[in-house]
Amino acid sequence: MGLLYYSQLEVVIVSSERTIGDKIQANRLKHGLSQEALAEKVGVTRQSVSKWELGLTLPDIDKVVMLSKLFDVTTDMLLLDEPHHSWAQSKETLKWGLYLIVKDFAKSIDFYEKLLCKRAFIMGYNRFAQFYVDNKCLFSIMNEAHLPNHDYTGCGGHKFVLNLWTADLLKEHQRVKCLNIGHTTGIIHPHSNYYFFNLIDPDKNVIEITGNYYEGGIQMSDKNIPHCQSCYMPMDEPQKFGTEPDGNQNDDYCCHCFKNGKFTYNSTLEEAVESNIPWWKSKDESDDVARARIMEVFPTLKRWKK
Repeated sequence: MGLLYYSQLEVVIVSSERTIGDKIQANRLKHGLSQEALAEKVGVTRQSVSKWELGLTLPDIDKVVMLSKLFDVTTDMLLLDEPHHSWAQSKETLKWGLYLIVKDFAKSIDFYEKLLCKRAFIMGYNRFAQFYVDNKCLFSIMNEAHLPNHDYTGCGGHKFVLNLWTADLLKEHQRVKCLNIGHTTGIIHPHSNYYFFNLIDPDKNVIEITGNYYEGGIQMSDKNIPHCQSCYMPMDEPQKFGTEPDGNQNDDYCCHCFKNGKFTYNSTLEEAVESNIPWWKSKDESDDVARARIMEVFPTLKRWKK
């Protein structure tokens, strides 16, 4: 979807000896597999995989070979115990997503599948689900029905805030509104160069989506840069400014529109809009959309105000 990156929490742990069960579980999760999916791939039951991971039983040697091929690791890596590492000697940094507990599991799964354009990995008879991006867990969902007496005291009006980032906030805002999957705020500008909007999920958790915000084809973080009052090109370098008859800089118009005290072309507002469509149009955007964005800006510029 060209959209979402995510903020990861770094959890530093002390590594002790890892059993073959620990390694099977870690590699299974790394590859986005449920216990059922792994069991099917190696020809055993889900209960067998669960017992391996809990250390209750060990896989047969032929299953170890299958697991090593599936996980793209050596059999030694799975079979040999890893030595204990002290805190001073070694730190293993794990990248974790976030963990969300929901009341309506099915509705939440549907909500996040639509938002992220990703299928969830659902495990354990609708107890647990995970969303992966680039083989990394973005976040996990637990069905509250399997957590009796869970206490939300002190969590405030919502229990969870998921922060996502997009390359084009305005386009993503339009996409999410069209999904019609939950209440979506307008784009909020709390302070300089920071823009976001909120989306509320079925469990009243908050998703805060931030990113680059463009208005009229110009990134708003660049709004203090002078723009040509004919074509709205940013003039962020001296050579981009137009010139007066004496060669001095003209502060209103760019070098493409104004040279030696004269405009380089004569046209109507409509003709100027049409000629600028190729420069304003982004990938996969139609001429009509680009034309509408230009018309929001050009009539406000000094050259075209009349």
